[in-house]
Amino acid sequence: SYFDGQYFHNGEIVPAKGFCTDVFFEKANDFIKEAAKKDEPFLAYISLNAPHGPLHCPKKYMDLYKDQKPNVAAFFGMISNIDENVGATRKLLSDLGIADNTIFIFTTDNGTAGGEKIHNAGMKGKKGSPYDGGHRVPMFIHWPAGGLTEHRQIDTLTHAIDFVPTLMEVCKVPNTAEVKFDGTSLKALLDPKTDVEWPHRFIITDSQRVVDPQKWRGSAVMSQQYRLINGKELYDIKADPGQAKNIAKSSPDQVKKMRDFYDA
Repeated sequence: SYFDGQYFHNGEIVPAKGFCTDVFFEKANDFIKEAAKKDEPFLAYISLNAPHGPLHCPKKYMDLYKDQKPNVAAFFGMISNIDENVGATRKLLSDLGIADNTIFIFTTDNGTAGGEKIHNAGMKGKKGSPYDGGHRVPMFIHWPAGGLTEHRQIDTLTHAIDFVPTLMEVCKVPNTAEVKFDGTSLKALLDPKTDVEWPHRFIITDSQRVVDPQKWRGSAVMSQQYRLINGKELYDIKADPGQAKNIAKSSPDQVKKMRDFYDA
């Protein structure tokens, strides 16, 4: 249930009053307050199930979108509720006096689902698709003490796998276990004072949704300039961000390079 449900808390199932997103933020904010009171470093990873079907949200958020169909109003309402909670958590960090040296990251887990026909930033595909609309997501980072305060856009291809090595480097956490990460630290890329020559790399994403993974199923091999979809279609993402023109036949060398990387 999205309202007055029961949740795992430290291994125990406990009831909680209210809408699920509000509950998650309330518990996270309690945790942050406790850490600030003790002057301890903390990591609060607030992972939400909204906006997602089944589409439910408190009436006051539904009422913001009375001109929409009920399911669309609920979808938008869930997003507005998240926005409000994010704003309240940012205000809490300020009120606690820890906003300057807190790394605040906002991102999502996949492309749009219900919102594809309303706004898709010119991208092709939606959640579950190997095209950019299925997996390209926004990521915002704010960290005054680290110099990340001004609005600027970074178009370099990055991935969720880059989070851990980045946070370890900026927080000066040694890799004592000598773990080999698939990701790359983004510290130099994020530094507004550093002009960095970013290394070329390929990144893979796929959406299998089957019991046993199948080669090339729902796959995208990505580089800064190209996308190889399902091992067959090639798009120049810089010239053709909507992925309308398949150039695989005219660029066999690029297809081979990306197929070889996937095979490896």
